[in-house]
Amino acid sequence: MSLASPISRFYLADTLAQRHPATAAALTEALRISGADVATLSGTRDIWARDYMPVLTASGQLVKFRYFPDYLRPKRWHSSITDGATLVQQLGLPYEQCPLVVDGGNVVSRFGRVLMSDKVLRENPTVPRSQLLASLANALEVDRIDLIPAHPDDFTGHADGLVQLLDERTALINDCRREEPIIWQRLQKALRRAGFDCVPLPYNPYQNADYMSAVGEYINFLCVGRTLIVPVYQQKEDEVVLRRLEELYPGFGLIPLYGKDIARQGGVFHCVTWETH
Repeated sequence: MSLASPISRFYLADTLAQRHPATAAALTEALRISGADVATLSGTRDIWARDYMPVLTASGQLVKFRYFPDYLRPKRWHSSITDGATLVQQLGLPYEQCPLVVDGGNVVSRFGRVLMSDKVLRENPTVPRSQLLASLANALEVDRIDLIPAHPDDFTGHADGLVQLLDERTALINDCRREEPIIWQRLQKALRRAGFDCVPLPYNPYQNADYMSAVGEYINFLCVGRTLIVPVYQQKEDEVVLRRLEELYPGFGLIPLYGKDIARQGGVFHCVTWETH
């Protein structure tokens, strides 16, 4: 099976250019070099387009989940919530509505497989587990949803900061085995149960003041056609990651892109992009 991703149209929130103009310009250029069209989502309230926009199903359709994560439920954060349904309607794109609470950043989907962290169980506490997983699988047009443990210190609980699918049987995961062996073991156990072999990718967020920052996290790279857009942070792991990705994705182009400015806010390039086929 090809490791390449379909060339898509990518959208960036207008707030990204407003708050981080250098990152927005560099990411736009990298996406265009990779062969993608790039457009802007107008009227957003934060930069994390992945979370509040609809999710692509296995067949390339769009499903809009309810975007009301627990970390934005205090009233003081309500003004920061972007209405993704309004944005997708403005674009004239068809979509299905699903009442379940899901952040797009908690959906890692490729090769007909979907991984989500178990945070989705806490976000939908009134829905029995088996019913929830069946409804999610139906909405996303896959046979099943495989759950992985959310990082206990990540308040978002997003799967796209934990894992990336290399192929239908191989998952790339953060190499936290030395500093966080229990988390490493639990993540590997869940992925092996789902039928994946695990390949570690260098990871070093341990110089950060807190888990709000994603500096040192590389797993949130973008795969666009046969190009990888990889965050780098001017730290020693950068070169190691790039060499490892060259080995794992033979024949792919790599575009290293400075990611520290947005990573300090909690995410990197997968988090701030949204794509449609």
